[in-house]
Amino acid sequence: MSSRVRRRRQACHAGSPATAPVSTHGPVRAARLIGTLAALASIMPVALAALPGGAAPAAAAPRIGETAWGRLALGYDASGRPEVVHTPLPWLLPTIGRTVPGNPYGTAALAFGVADAPQPRGVHGQALSFLFYSDGYFAQNPAAHIAIVLKGRWAHDDPVTPVYEGDLSGRGLVIGNVSARADGCRLAPTVQVESFWRGGNALFPETCSQPLQDRRWYRMRILASNARGVAYQITDPDGSTVYADHAMQDPGAHIDETLGGFAILQVFESVRAPTWRLWFDEVTTWWY
Repeated sequence: MSSRVRRRRQACHAGSPATAPVSTHGPVRAARLIGTLAALASIMPVALAALPGGAAPAAAAPRIGETAWGRLALGYDASGRPEVVHTPLPWLLPTIGRTVPGNPYGTAALAFGVADAPQPRGVHGQALSFLFYSDGYFAQNPAAHIAIVLKGRWAHDDPVTPVYEGDLSGRGLVIGNVSARADGCRLAPTVQVESFWRGGNALFPETCSQPLQDRRWYRMRILASNARGVAYQITDPDGSTVYADHAMQDPGAHIDETLGGFAILQVFESVRAPTWRLWFDEVTTWWY
């Protein structure tokens, strides 16, 4: 599900340029970006206070290592090859994306992030925010979902070797349909908290969001603490409608809390054609 760990920090996976969906909340200009960051800062004390495990004291702390990643577009081309288009500066260069090879072992993969990295010293957790837009993904891929992983590590498996090198570890969210699982949300597509570790995972049905829709922008904010706390919020882009607002503590202690990577990964699609696309705009990560 991810890129092979090289024991070093690396940003991964992009595809070919695509046109962002037209919306009043779509392509971001510099002034709008400033307003977005200000709005996000205003909810941070509340979100951090809700995080279990002692994250509240970090509410007043500055953001550490804040990185604005820009815009991502995930999908497939006409040949059925995976594409992840990364546009680092969409408010200045809205049509210029960078193309980087995907899974080095040739199997399909839609992934972006930092595969493995150390945490900065003295931090309490990691945060991720973005605007999300599904252009036909939910309707055409009813069993698919997207994993959002913080404080993690991920690696693809080399199918040639007898040893399984694949890894996905961390805490975050799943977006889409996991209703086949006993602990998955009954409705779909929805969002809920998920923990990941090598060889297993856990879903938390008490954190289910309201159902999402294709062709609608959503703003998502996720925080994961080193004390196993996870909090997330989904609103419309201006924050006037709330679709989810949950905070919980994972009782499991089987994930390395010192991991520092993050990932946006798409899996189990049923259509590998350029008839759908996933958009992530204003993607920003930081430590607190």
